[in-house]
Amino acid sequence: MSSSDSWNLLVFRDGRRVLNGPELLGTLRENLNALYSISDFSLPSTRERLTEALLRSGELECSLADHEGCHRAADILARTTDQLAIALSGQLKLPSPILDNINALDVPELLAVPIPEGFCYYALHPLDYIDLLNENPLSAPAAAVVGIRSIGATLSAVVRAWFELRGIPADRITVRPSGHPFDRTLMLSDRDLQWITNKLQRHALFLVIDEGPGLSGSSFLAVAEALVRVGVPQDRILLLPSSQPKLSSLLAPNAATRWIRFKSIALKPTRHIPTDAADDIGWGAWRSMVFANEHQWPGVWSWTERRKFLSADRRNILRFDGYGHYGSAVRRRTHILAEHGWGAHPHPAADGFSRCTWIAGERRTQADRDIVLQLARYCTFRAAHFETANASTNALEEMTQINLERALNVSHSVVLPIERPVIADARMMPHEWIATDRGRLFKVDAATHGDDHFYPGATDIAWDLAGAIVEWKLDEEASDLLIGEYERISGDSIQTRLPGYLVAYCAFRLGFILSAGRSVSDAKESARFRCEANQYRGKLGSLLPLATAAKNLTHPELRAAAL
Repeated sequence: MSSSDSWNLLVFRDGRRVLNGPELLGTLRENLNALYSISDFSLPSTRERLTEALLRSGELECSLADHEGCHRAADILARTTDQLAIALSGQLKLPSPILDNINALDVPELLAVPIPEGFCYYALHPLDYIDLLNENPLSAPAAAVVGIRSIGATLSAVVRAWFELRGIPADRITVRPSGHPFDRTLMLSDRDLQWITNKLQRHALFLVIDEGPGLSGSSFLAVAEALVRVGVPQDRILLLPSSQPKLSSLLAPNAATRWIRFKSIALKPTRHIPTDAADDIGWGAWRSMVFANEHQWPGVWSWTERRKFLSADRRNILRFDGYGHYGSAVRRRTHILAEHGWGAHPHPAADGFSRCTWIAGERRTQADRDIVLQLARYCTFRAAHFETANASTNALEEMTQINLERALNVSHSVVLPIERPVIADARMMPHEWIATDRGRLFKVDAATHGDDHFYPGATDIAWDLAGAIVEWKLDEEASDLLIGEYERISGDSIQTRLPGYLVAYCAFRLGFILSAGRSVSDAKESARFRCEANQYRGKLGSLLPLATAAKNLTHPELRAAAL
């Protein structure tokens, strides 16, 4: 497989959700009503509420802008997002007409709602752009702010607020480039062209806002080059990405040459963290606290990790779970895990972080009978308490087929029936478990990966059982014990579903590891990824002939073929 092929593996999934539009609007209305009841906008708790309302408004604005025929509704929401951004950025009050605009709004029954990844996973605080502009103050006759949807809807409102609070005329639009992720293009609408012409006449500085630039940089480049094509001078375009790109690694065609034509200023890691966050153990640094030596470390794709800190007394871990309602959903799952004895209780720790007790114990590397039985009980618990109605099999089946073709040059399709749809754990590796001195297993990192921007998304509980078999390297006897105990407790006969999920799990993990290995320059990290990739290749080599044969078998032959 060529190095370019490793970036064509499917790792990230489309996380858009189809939600009820009037309910989204009603929730925003409730947020705004709650804000109007507050007299002191300087309190930290008020900033949390303002952030939540801003995220809700930007989310709805983006969904309406993407929905055909909803430009007027999107414009109304954009004004609301702007007013919330100004309040959060320093004005510390809300204008009274904001609710009037919302109450008069009519939205579609169903809306496709994208996930703003920076707000959910990467601790990109809206106020980070205020900090950036305070550190790099800009002077211009006017500001023309162009947000790249999705998250750019909210971030562009914050950038516009910085200029407005300083008396500089500022206006914004949002756009969505299209095409292959590594080669996006942007077709500007007549409405956009009229807006750009007006801003050119006012000698505005054009600012392009988005998280990223991601693996390719192509969205930023598509927008900047579209502006140039319609007459905006290059030296009046400024790119504001959320991270500093390594230009030689960007995958868009001629990315480095194209990028340096434009001025850019990148964010620094957020300063909006809990006050007791002391030691930064993100970016894979947690491994030095968990393992006896580096030879035991798993590979870490560092930029995909959530931020993590230890408290000053080293008794608590502070982990970014997401701002507003995104973080609340993660904490609810963590609380359920704790209530049933599988982990520590979470507590909100401000700015999207949660605080949990650091659980001391041993990391087991091999599964004895007791561990296998606990793994079965955990999967049974997961199936019972994290059931969901939103699971779909098509994307997983496509991912599996494409990754096998591109990584192994193997043509093989799988059928992945969903009978017990869940938000999976999706992190069943031995290092994600802690054994107490009494042998009790606690699960860490169990509330986020089944509902993030990687595969699998909502799926069948077979994904986690497959993960346990693969990651703990269970032999046939141990696998039989795991499946038998799960079936006994849950009443779910899973053996007919398991062969396909074993293949799908390994196909995803191989794609993830190969993509991660392509992204790192550290020799030791690269070696870890190569070792892990070889393990998944080897497992697939043994699974694929058996999975093919299993299609033609019936119980009791089926279980043996799957394992």
